[in-house]
Amino acid sequence: MKYRLVIADVDGTLVEPAAKATTAASARVIAAVKHCFDAGIIFSIASARSLDWVEGLIQSLKLTSPIILDNGARIYDCLVQKYIRSVLLQKARALEILQILDKFPYPKYVVDEKHRFEYVPGKTEDFGNVVKMMILHVKPYQAEEIYEMISRLPGIKVTKSVSGVNPVKESIHITHEEAAKEIALHRIADLLGINMSEIAAIGDSYNDFSLLTSAGLKIAMGNAVDEIKGIADYVAPSYQEDGVADAIEKFIIKDD
Repeated sequence: MKYRLVIADVDGTLVEPAAKATTAASARVIAAVKHCFDAGIIFSIASARSLDWVEGLIQSLKLTSPIILDNGARIYDCLVQKYIRSVLLQKARALEILQILDKFPYPKYVVDEKHRFEYVPGKTEDFGNVVKMMILHVKPYQAEEIYEMISRLPGIKVTKSVSGVNPVKESIHITHEEAAKEIALHRIADLLGINMSEIAAIGDSYNDFSLLTSAGLKIAMGNAVDEIKGIADYVAPSYQEDGVADAIEKFIIKDD
């Protein structure tokens, strides 16, 4: 099979979880992605991060493709430098959910179409429709408790992801029910005229599950959670060992 698109998660896949926005890809990954480009193969990313939190990767990898942001709530076209898909929660619905989240004693963050901010009940009122809401970097059992409660609510999608190491931390992202990495991936495939079987997807965390199952080649990182390793066609080395580059070299550009 000749793959025409490689799409990789960010935290725990291309960079360390919770890495700075300006963090660049490693030299080996940059070289592997350039080899993809030279062979006419598209490389993209699919992240829970917003645009301003992936600037180091966009610049270092010289991305010109559509990329998936905010867990699928937005698709940004790096070539024309604009969003080509946004799926937002109405402010009223977001406020209802934030009221429920207030039961948990952790900071709540909101991203609307203009900025990211911490939501403080009674003080934060001036914002628009919502891209996502987040509780970040809590202990795994705390993230599971939030996930179990919030995921029962209608009209939304709740995802959990590893967002820290030593000790392990996890984050919760809440978006519109149609905001999902796999839905956004289908949109990109249609836009580019690529069959899903021609896509190789690389990830490590819970929110990458449907991304990988949608793709023709499913690659888990060595540091991936067991649920991702369990569905993978191949387990690459960890992000510390440039697992994305390893996967590209083994499956994507091996015949070039």
